[in-house]
Amino acid sequence: MRESRWNSEANWNTPAPGELELVRRFLNTWRIDADTREPADELPWLLKDRRAWEERFPTWPPGDPNGDAGELLVRLREDLREALGAPEGWTEALNRWLGGHPLVARVVEENTGASVRYEPEPGLAGRVLAAVARSVEDGTFFRLKACPDCRWVFYDKSRSKTRVWCGMYAGEGGRACGTISKVRRYRQRHKAGEEA
Repeated sequence: MRESRWNSEANWNTPAPGELELVRRFLNTWRIDADTREPADELPWLLKDRRAWEERFPTWPPGDPNGDAGELLVRLREDLREALGAPEGWTEALNRWLGGHPLVARVVEENTGASVRYEPEPGLAGRVLAAVARSVEDGTFFRLKACPDCRWVFYDKSRSKTRVWCGMYAGEGGRACGTISKVRRYRQRHKAGEEA
């Protein structure tokens, strides 16, 4: 059941470029369920189900479901989610994580020139941090946003980078958070006008 819900929900969201998509998926292992409106944490289940993990994160090694590794990944996910849209403090949080999971920068020659690659230490936290570091460098990390209603992390591909909601139209498996919010505000204004 969880697998099919994930696949249908993924259809109503624009994927992020490259490995940033895996970061977005990792951040969305915690969300508010669109049906029950209750928080849902899929990370413990994914860490135990290797096949489901490999489907969702095909190039990332599975995390360790036991002990500190699971708790470490939950803390990393929480800190990265808090960094989305935070006006300040996110750099300190990210630097704390990079201090504990340092990356090695390597210059790699390619057909079009050279690029910098970040090689993480073994383990999933390092892979997540390497993808985040690359996306901070190329400016795409700042396009990840959390919907203020359902907390789903989406990639804002709009030219103005001002998208607020995960979706305006429900589509298959999606939620129309933007439309729901606009209707709610309209009704509040209309009710306030009647009372005045």
